[in-house]
Amino acid sequence: MPSTVYKGDLAEVSFAPETGMLIRGVTDANIAIVTNDNVTTLMFSAEQNTTLFETPNTAESTFSDATCDTDHESGGGDATTFGHNVRIVQKNASTLLEVGMAVSGTGIAAGSVITKVNSTTLFTVSKDTTATNNNQNLTFTTTKLRYPRNILVGSQVVWEKATSAIDDGDLPDTGNGGRIFTIVENIGQTLKISPAMKSADGHLGTADNLHILPYKTPPMDEDMEQSITAAPANERVLTDQFLGIATALTLPETKIDLKRFHVVGLGRDTAIQVPGKLTTEGGSFEVAMHSARWLKYCLGNELILSAAASTVTTALSADCYAGQSHIFLAATASIVVGSYIEILDSTNPAVPIVSDHEPDGGTWDGTLTDFEFDNAYSHEVRRVVAVAETANTVVYLDEPLTYPHGSGRVVEARNIGTGGTNPVTITDGTITNPVEHLLYSRSTLPSFSLEVSQRRRDIDSDETTTDGGVGDSKELTRVFRGCKVTDWTLTTDNDAALRLSVNYNAALCYTDTGRLEATPLTRFSATRMFDDHANTDAKRIQSGIGKGTQKPFMFYNGSIKLAGQQVAQVLSMTLTGQTGMQSFHTINGNNQSASAYADQVPFGGARNASLMVEGQTTYEMTMEIAVDDPLFYHKMRTGTQFSVGEEGDATAPNQIRIIFEKNLTGSTTAANSEKMVILIDDYYIVEAPLQIPEDKGVVKSTLKIMPKAVKVLARDSILKY
Repeated sequence: MPSTVYKGDLAEVSFAPETGMLIRGVTDANIAIVTNDNVTTLMFSAEQNTTLFETPNTAESTFSDATCDTDHESGGGDATTFGHNVRIVQKNASTLLEVGMAVSGTGIAAGSVITKVNSTTLFTVSKDTTATNNNQNLTFTTTKLRYPRNILVGSQVVWEKATSAIDDGDLPDTGNGGRIFTIVENIGQTLKISPAMKSADGHLGTADNLHILPYKTPPMDEDMEQSITAAPANERVLTDQFLGIATALTLPETKIDLKRFHVVGLGRDTAIQVPGKLTTEGGSFEVAMHSARWLKYCLGNELILSAAASTVTTALSADCYAGQSHIFLAATASIVVGSYIEILDSTNPAVPIVSDHEPDGGTWDGTLTDFEFDNAYSHEVRRVVAVAETANTVVYLDEPLTYPHGSGRVVEARNIGTGGTNPVTITDGTITNPVEHLLYSRSTLPSFSLEVSQRRRDIDSDETTTDGGVGDSKELTRVFRGCKVTDWTLTTDNDAALRLSVNYNAALCYTDTGRLEATPLTRFSATRMFDDHANTDAKRIQSGIGKGTQKPFMFYNGSIKLAGQQVAQVLSMTLTGQTGMQSFHTINGNNQSASAYADQVPFGGARNASLMVEGQTTYEMTMEIAVDDPLFYHKMRTGTQFSVGEEGDATAPNQIRIIFEKNLTGSTTAANSEKMVILIDDYYIVEAPLQIPEDKGVVKSTLKIMPKAVKVLARDSILKY
């Protein structure tokens, strides 16, 4: 008998860093805009970039009707702007008509799209019809953006202007700073944004570009397709990264902040209840650390330095700026979806990775034995989520860049499983071409999306389109977007693995509600980590759980150096960090007040957190030791400041160095082992109690240490965290 309840062993969890998207006017697709009720609708048509937009190839994305009438009024408008007259065409009743569909045929101006579906037999087009005719054969084409229906609700956009079609008031860099718009709907070939644009209704020109900002935007999966009618689920995003060896998980469930009013003269009971803001907070998980990956999301920044060179190289063909989620390359030979590109920027001055003093120390040499440094070269690695060769060679990245890079910078490609590109391979615990990471804290924290699905039966939800049928898994899929870490705890003792507990909040939650539609179906194809993504050795490396690397760092893998000496009797160690993260609900002009229970994101995201901003960062460390020397007690009572001297100064090795390295097998050497080094340069010991134990046993002391900042070095098979 099929299970009738949801069970924990039929749940899947995966994540991905969030990233932005560039949609170029005319180059990628024609963009028409029309404003109604303080909302501007963007309509895409004539797509040139089939990476970002689906190629029309099904009966519901391209179809014709020979019973259409066109009604033309001369002088009612021109080919580039919306005229004052109403342009109506008639068609046999159809449920396939959608705003944004391209229309072509006799009497229809080139580039026309549907701007309004008046009824099942009437619709309005964006350009004046060119003739009055009856029973014409018109063709309707849908060019859908490769994002699931309403997955972008709550994401924000800005405009980049090249022509006069966009009003200066809508630009991000004009006199008043321009405007940021919020997406309140994305369905197929249309986006709705609020507040309304100042720009006049019409068609935007070449290089009038739309930038979808990274925060709350999961990476695109270029293989996804949207469906109007019932079909196997194929809407998805690229949340294919392994969460970790999770031993506990709490989801940030949505809560309604209900406002209750007692009214004078209406007795003692509550007279009025009004729902207020929605919060999606309280998420947490604990992982046994098999890599340092999640420390990036706790600290904020990642740089790499890979010694080996790839045989596939190219160069940036245009400058790119910090926060950009795409790059332009001179060529994309051998660069495909899933490739990792390394931007090598050692010609520029090294960037500072400290913020509490002038970076007068040395520059990190890329090894895990260089412990004292204040700078590093801005070498960055990103995974390729899409490649487009329309007018310019564009590569879309899975995460925004941290630093700007000038045109001409060398770019190397590393393809998992492909020889000649310096791929990472793992054999008997030995990593060939490992990656060295540097993690540190500066001004921002990366956001991530977390996908969670729960099934009633252990089958894929796309095995049937019959709601409640024998093959129906009754899947519940949610994507928590705009997630950021609020605080974290790294701990280990002599009984367990190195563990990391992470608390995080989300901005909003997207839910697959296809089962609530008139024709029930599962729209979203949920991630099955080890069935769909990490199902080969190469794909496991891409997902961050390479075969042979899944075992965690254990307490016996570690060593700790404090104040220049090895601490030999550490019983337990805990390092905590607070990111100072705060969420804000803003008044942003979104008038989507009503909501249906079938909406993927209720109320157009207007009641969810709009911003999540980092605040002051603090760290604290405790270490329980069996005391064999009163050194730390004397350092504490005299208020000694431990600060690293100049690089290479062996007389002042004051760093705290916490080193974990997995057991070396017969063929593994120190140059290709999995290793993590936590560095603390400046700190005080504020407590070092020395109490006489009641059990007459070992004298133990729990040192309390207050660091300024934390840096992490790591070596593993994950090309990018």
